[in-house]
Amino acid sequence: MCDVNVFRPRMHPDNVAAHLIFDGEPIYQYQTDTMEGWFGLKWKYVPVAGGSTVEPGHPMIEDMSEWKSILTMPNLDDMDWESMAANNKEYLNTSQHNQLGILSGFWERLISLMDMEGAAMAMIDEDQEEGLHSFFDQYADLLIDYIGRMKKYCDIDGVLIHDDWGHQNGPFFSLDTAMNLLIPHLRKITDAVHEMGMYFELHSCGKNEALVPAYIAAGVDLWCPQVINNVEILAEKYKDPPITFGMQGIDVAPDATEDEQRKAAEKWFDTFKNYRVIPAFMNSTPVISSTLYKLSREYYME
Repeated sequence: MCDVNVFRPRMHPDNVAAHLIFDGEPIYQYQTDTMEGWFGLKWKYVPVAGGSTVEPGHPMIEDMSEWKSILTMPNLDDMDWESMAANNKEYLNTSQHNQLGILSGFWERLISLMDMEGAAMAMIDEDQEEGLHSFFDQYADLLIDYIGRMKKYCDIDGVLIHDDWGHQNGPFFSLDTAMNLLIPHLRKITDAVHEMGMYFELHSCGKNEALVPAYIAAGVDLWCPQVINNVEILAEKYKDPPITFGMQGIDVAPDATEDEQRKAAEKWFDTFKNYRVIPAFMNSTPVISSTLYKLSREYYME
């Protein structure tokens, strides 16, 4: 994780509303009341959750077949691109991987517009399917335009989009549903990102092992699953397709000695050295990081 320079400029109203600004401007004094993001959605920051949510019970849309009469796509020309680029030139002047973060993906955007119940029903309602595809297609064009302009004005190397497809027990929808409704539009974005010479990471929380074929079909380069997913099984099952898994945990005690940390890193490396797995530890230490760097560099040079 230390190799990534997270970039979420305050120019994007969703970053402000979600309290997720990461840029080179002075520290932003977040408001505690409700703030407005894209599509006129009102977001309220919830301190105990560490994030923002649209207040439930007042869905903006109840039927996606009617979305065109309710929503207007944001106008990117209204954003001050030149000032944003100037204000972040030094922030992005780094050897790290400058990663543009975007809230929200297709499913999360649908939830914000329809509430959870409405979004879940829309995903299985044949009468809303055409409307969903129409909205997702235009939303994909909006995100591609946003990414393209950001690439033009700023030195970015990759893109991350948030779209949590699961909960603690499994996905919110079936693999077939994902392949039908989400993947064609997500693939449109990843193809554009790749054509711009960048990498694409999908942030997708939940126990989503069953949806990995959809991630692969969508052209996702990196998925860092939560620890409720079995990365060892995923690494073996999908060792050939071009997707990399980020491992978020390593078995080492908080008070481990340097020797114990080194042995834990060696064990981790021996387990995953022949798979498409990278360390994305939240509990890493300099000893663990340096050991993994040394072992992997020597191994791959051979």
